[in-house]
Amino acid sequence: METTATRDPVNGVNYVDTSGGSTGIAGAQSLAETFDNFLVLLTEQLKNQDPLSPMESNEFTSQLVEFTGAEQAVLTNNKLDSLISLQNGNQLNSVVSYIGKTVTANSLALNLDESGEATIKYSLGANSETTEIRIIDADGNTVTTLDGETDGGSHEIVWDGKNAAGEEMKEGIYGFLVVAKDANGDVVKTTQGTKGKVTGVESDNGTLVLKLGELFIPLDQISSVEETKDATT
Repeated sequence: METTATRDPVNGVNYVDTSGGSTGIAGAQSLAETFDNFLVLLTEQLKNQDPLSPMESNEFTSQLVEFTGAEQAVLTNNKLDSLISLQNGNQLNSVVSYIGKTVTANSLALNLDESGEATIKYSLGANSETTEIRIIDADGNTVTTLDGETDGGSHEIVWDGKNAAGEEMKEGIYGFLVVAKDANGDVVKTTQGTKGKVTGVESDNGTLVLKLGELFIPLDQISSVEETKDATT
C-alpha cells in the first residue's frame, strides 16, 4: 500500500514524499529529470521573496551549487554501492572452489553432521597432566566429556556424536571446551578449532563465510584447506 508524507510548504511549494517511488534528488534522479520541479521551486522562491530585500546573486548562486552538489553526492554513493556489490560478487565467485574441500578453522563450535561424527582440533602450549574436552549442547549442558592428549602441541580427536550415556545426539551445532591442567592444577594455555567439509559459501552483510553443514565460518578463521578424503579410502 502506497503511503505519503507531507511537510509544511517551503516558499509556497508543497513537499510530498511517496514511499512507493523515488522523488527528486531523494530518488537519485538527475537534475534534468527534475528540472520542471526545480523551475517551480525557483519561481515560487522569487515570487515570495521580499521586494525590498531581494536575494543577492551570490546567495542565489550558492543555492544552485548546493542543489547540484547534493545530486552529485547521491549519484556518487549509488556508484560506490554498485562497485561494492560487484566486488562482493567477484569475491563470492573466488571462494566457490572451497566447496567440497576440508578446512580447519578456529572455532568454539562444531557441526555434528549426518555421518554422526565431528572433528575437533586443539593445541596445548605445554604438557598437561589432564586434558578434558567437554561437548556442550545449545542449552549449555555438557553432554559428554572426552579425554584428550596431554603432550604439548597440536592434536585431533573425533567425537562419535554420542552423549555420556551412549545415546546418539541429533545433528547440528554444539559448543566444545578444551580444559588442560598441569600437575599443579594450573590451566595450560590452549587453542581450539574444528575441521569439516565445506558444503557452501554465503555472504553475511558483505562478509564471506563458509558453511560446514549448519556451522558458519568466516574466511579469516580458516587455518588450512585440503582435499576431502574419500570415505572408502
